[in-house]
Amino acid sequence: MHGEPGDHITDEWTAQTTAGIARGDRAALAVFYEAWFDRCYTLARSLTRRDEAFCLDIVQDAMLRVIRSLPRLATRAQLEAWMTRVVHSAALDQLRRESRRLKRETAREGQIGRPRDEATSDLIQAVMGKLQELPSDDQALVSLRLAHGRSLEATGAAAGITGDAAHGRVRRALQRLRRLVTERGHE
Repeated sequence: MHGEPGDHITDEWTAQTTAGIARGDRAALAVFYEAWFDRCYTLARSLTRRDEAFCLDIVQDAMLRVIRSLPRLATRAQLEAWMTRVVHSAALDQLRRESRRLKRETAREGQIGRPRDEATSDLIQAVMGKLQELPSDDQALVSLRLAHGRSLEATGAAAGITGDAAHGRVRRALQRLRRLVTERGHE
């Protein structure tokens, strides 16, 4: 990371800036962000060879970790080593999240198109009927996510919410749907 833009980062700058961030000084954080953003992005890109959006997520995660736990450091070398570990860790976490998401989506895709027996067909009909009892917003989210195979991010974007919010809403809608279908079995 030596020889890159930001060579103004001296031991004195490091000590003052990390102490400021540890105190909760927003100005120090803004200066730090400006000095380290490009460096973090470049490192994330070289570590993962992924697209801009993927690497920006890594940088965002790394900067959140800076806010939460950047220690007071005395030298530029200490800061570079710490930031390198933070970006590596954020990149690994992002890669793991993506791997888990892909596994879930692949497992779900493996369920589509399998032959169904009569009992399964009856259950599907019951679920489809009870789906109509959910609020229309929930119907749309469940449909986008499950029937159309959209990712949580795409489902959320279609509804004007984040992927995390879509995940929570779809999960709650499916819980309500499960209760409705279970109640049907007891009628």
